[in-house]
Amino acid sequence: MSSVVPNGWDSKRLGDVASLIMGQSPTSDTYNDEKNGTPFFQGKADFGVKYPKVRYWCTSPTKIAPIDSILFSVRAPVGAVNLNNIEACIGRGLASISGKSIDNTFLYQSLIHAKVKFEALGQGSTFEAINGNELKEFSLVCPPLPEQKKIASILTSVDEVIENTQKQIDKLQDLKKATMNELLTKGIDHIEFKDSELGRIPKSWEVKSVGELYEDTKYLTSDSNEMPLFSLTMEHGLVSKPDRYIRDFLITDTSKDNYKSVRKGELVMNPMNLRWGAISAHYERFDVCVSKYYNVLRGRDDQTSTLFYEALFQSKRFLNLYEKIAIGTLEEKKRVHWSDFQNIKVPVPPMQEQQRMETVIEHFLANISRVMDRNSKYKSLKKSLMQDLLTGKVRVTVN
Repeated sequence: MSSVVPNGWDSKRLGDVASLIMGQSPTSDTYNDEKNGTPFFQGKADFGVKYPKVRYWCTSPTKIAPIDSILFSVRAPVGAVNLNNIEACIGRGLASISGKSIDNTFLYQSLIHAKVKFEALGQGSTFEAINGNELKEFSLVCPPLPEQKKIASILTSVDEVIENTQKQIDKLQDLKKATMNELLTKGIDHIEFKDSELGRIPKSWEVKSVGELYEDTKYLTSDSNEMPLFSLTMEHGLVSKPDRYIRDFLITDTSKDNYKSVRKGELVMNPMNLRWGAISAHYERFDVCVSKYYNVLRGRDDQTSTLFYEALFQSKRFLNLYEKIAIGTLEEKKRVHWSDFQNIKVPVPPMQEQQRMETVIEHFLANISRVMDRNSKYKSLKKSLMQDLLTGKVRVTVN
C-alpha cells in the first residue's frame, strides 16, 4: 500500500479491523473422504476460483472457520484467499479472517490486492510462511464505510463477469474430460476389444508400465541463468517463473546442482502435488530448467505422444490412482514417488491412433484457450480497477 494515505482514509492494522483464527491440523487418523464430520480445508490446494472445494472431512476438528469468513493461505503460496461459504475446520496452512470494523467484501478485495506484499513477507521465512503476529500487524488503508461498500460493489461486479466466463471454461474442461475418458478406454472407431489388466481395451492396444515408456532424467545444472526458470502449476501447467520468486539466497550450498533441465516434449511431474494433477509437458522449442525436486520424464522412444500421455496422466482415473499410492504420514505432505509411478500400467495405442487422439485434444485446447484469453482480459481490467480504487488514486462517488 502507498505510504501516503488519501484524504479521509485511515491506515489501520489488520488485527484492529478484523478477527483472526490461525488453523491447526487435526491428527491424520481423523481425516476421511466419506463425508463424516466437519468439512476440512488444509491449504491452497483446496481453493477454488472463489470458494473452496471440500475434498476431506474431519471427525475431531480443531480450529473452526465461520461461514462468510475469508480463508487466507499462510503457507506457500502465501497470500492466496477464498471466501468460506460453509463452516469448516482449517489446517495449519490457513487462517480465517472476518471483518469487524471493516466491510468484509472490501477486506476480501484488499487482501487479494495485497497478495504481492504477503508473498514478500513469506519469502523472509525458510518455509515460505507467515505467522499470526505478522498478519495482525499488516497495514491496510481504509476509506469510510460507505466508500468501502461502493468500491466492493464495483469490484464484485467485475468478479461476476470473470466467474461466469470461468464457468464456460469449466464446462469445456468437463466436456474435454468426458471425451478423453471415452478415448482413453475405447479409442477411436474400434469394434474388437480384449480383456487386460486394465479392463476391456481395444484389441490393437498394448499394456505397458510407465517405466517402459518413460525414464526419469537426471540432467542437473547449477546455473539457472543458462535457461529460463519454469515452475509447474496445477492451473496452467509449466509456466515461466517470475523473478520475484527466484530465491537463490535460500540455497546455502551453491556448489550443488539445484535445477533440472527440460527439453521440448518432456513431462514434468511434482510428486508432492501429483494427486491434484501436477504433471505437464514442455511444449516450447527452447530448453528450460525447473526445481531439482521435480521429476522430468523423457520418452524412451518415438512411440509416445506427449499430448496423449499428458492427458492420460491428468485424467480423473489416474488422479484416483495417485491418491491410493501416495506415501506420507501427514495428509498434506503425501507424495507419489517415481519408484511407484513407474510401475503404473497404462494403455498403449498404436502411434497413428495416438496422433488422431492428439487432434481431438488440440481442438478442445484451442476452444478453451480462446475463452481463457477473454477471461484474462477481464482479469487485467480487475487488476487495474483494484490499483485505482483500493489505493484511493481514483475516488468513487457515494450517493
